[in-house]
Amino acid sequence: MTPRLWATALKSLVLLGVCAQAPAALADTYPSRSVRVVVPYPAGGGADAMARLAAERLQAHLKQPVLVDNKPGAGSVIGSDFVAKARPDGYTLLFNIPALVQAPLLQPSVPFDPVRDFVPITTFVSAPVWFSVNRTRLKATDFASFKDEAAKAQPKNRLEYGSWGPGTTNHLYGELLLKSLNLQAVHVAYKGSAPATLALASGETAFMLADYTTLRPHVEAGTVRILASTGVRRHRLTPDVPTLAELGYPGFESVGWAGFFAPKGTPNEVVAKLEAVIAEITREPQVIEKMATLGFEPGGKPQAEFAREVQGDVERWRRTIQAIGFKAD
Repeated sequence: MTPRLWATALKSLVLLGVCAQAPAALADTYPSRSVRVVVPYPAGGGADAMARLAAERLQAHLKQPVLVDNKPGAGSVIGSDFVAKARPDGYTLLFNIPALVQAPLLQPSVPFDPVRDFVPITTFVSAPVWFSVNRTRLKATDFASFKDEAAKAQPKNRLEYGSWGPGTTNHLYGELLLKSLNLQAVHVAYKGSAPATLALASGETAFMLADYTTLRPHVEAGTVRILASTGVRRHRLTPDVPTLAELGYPGFESVGWAGFFAPKGTPNEVVAKLEAVIAEITREPQVIEKMATLGFEPGGKPQAEFAREVQGDVERWRRTIQAIGFKAD
């Protein structure tokens, strides 16, 4: 081999070595500046509370500022679209719930695809939602008496129920429940779980399905009563509250998730590092204890498993929407 060929071969080997080390180097240097976590809901709700808990611990692990940025509106579409269009470098992340996959099924104009435009990283928490009533508007003390009382309000004194936006989980569950009970009610959409729950507590709406984090203060204050929950088993925080499945209403067996997403194209090494760090955080005793007090179970699903779940949820919610003949407001 001539000296020139030896030099060319040596240069190629050096380049191959550099390329082989590049992914590891990228993971080692990330992050080198602050990370933004976009929450597409107002401050004060369950998703926001969990995102802030995650951000606090992420900051400790990553040794860089981790900032929560609330961008509410359009049933989480505004904040989610912001992240979908962000630079895919791991410095802008999305913290969202199944509304991410529901919105495009209901609004043809949604400018992103939940599977194509995002990389699911991992779950942070999972939880059912609880069916609750305003204690002034409805005197029901259990689900059976709610059904009777609501039936008597038909049709002249029609009741209102709240949600945190058109096409969100509690909106779809609300429609499914009304169909199951053969009842009618007026849907009132709010920009997030916090204002929707305040409307329930004040009596502006009569009932709602919501997360335990936002319901709990009002339950303890005596303005809201919980009558049922989703899922297949009673939650340890509300052992006296039956599940809707237990009461004989199908379609409410699943529980929701809240997790992290990155824009499509984010380097695999960065996604893997975030997955590992977030999973580690969900195993920390103080984090598990905090989650438990808010009604959540720890997440930390492997990235591939979470990606399959998100894709499966698209089909599951599509079937639910078709079953109830739902149309976006």
